[in-house]
Amino acid sequence: MRETLAAWEGQARSVVRIILGFMFFLHGLRAAYGLLPLVGRRRGVPLLSLDSLPPMVGYFELVAGALLILGLFTRPVALLAALEAAAAYTLYTHGFWTIRNGGEEAMIYFLVFLYLASAGAGNWSLDYLLRKGPVPVS
Repeated sequence: MRETLAAWEGQARSVVRIILGFMFFLHGLRAAYGLLPLVGRRRGVPLLSLDSLPPMVGYFELVAGALLILGLFTRPVALLAALEAAAAYTLYTHGFWTIRNGGEEAMIYFLVFLYLASAGAGNWSLDYLLRKGPVPVS
């Protein structure tokens, strides 16, 4: 069982990268263009730290999200995105408890981006195709 699951690790990492890239791209749409606004925000609940970043950061999120979806330059893009999430958590949260200070989302993004920066894009990516080279035709 363990070997079967390990054999699919590259594909599973690709699925995580694609979904994460799409969600990051959506953050960029909200930050840069005001699309997909927050709804139903309750009084007294802090904004999530990524939503507190300046609108110009949204352009980076758009480009980074698209590159992550494609799996192109995944390691450096994921490292920069992890640094953005860490900055959002550091600058825009108050208090110790992550669940109460609006930093939960930034912390999760930070950890998963850090994982992608160290592990790579996975098998279903342009990085994988470029590293592997052209497939010989027989």
